[in-house]
Amino acid sequence: MVTPDTALWLAGIGIALAVPLTFMVANWVRKHVDHGEMRFGPDGKVIEDDKD
Repeated sequence: MVTPDTALWLAGIGIALAVPLTFMVANWVRKHVDHGEMRFGPDGKVIEDDKD
C-alpha cells in the first residue's frame, strides 16, 4: 500500500536525482558529441572540411 507520504518521498528523491543527472548528461554530451564548430582562415572565410 502506498501512502501519500511515500509518494512525496519518491517524488523528492526523483527531483533530487534529476538535477545532478541532468548535469552529468550535459557534460557527457559536451565532451563526446561533435558540435561542428566553424573554423575561419586568415582571410576571415569559413574553412570547409568535407569528410565525405
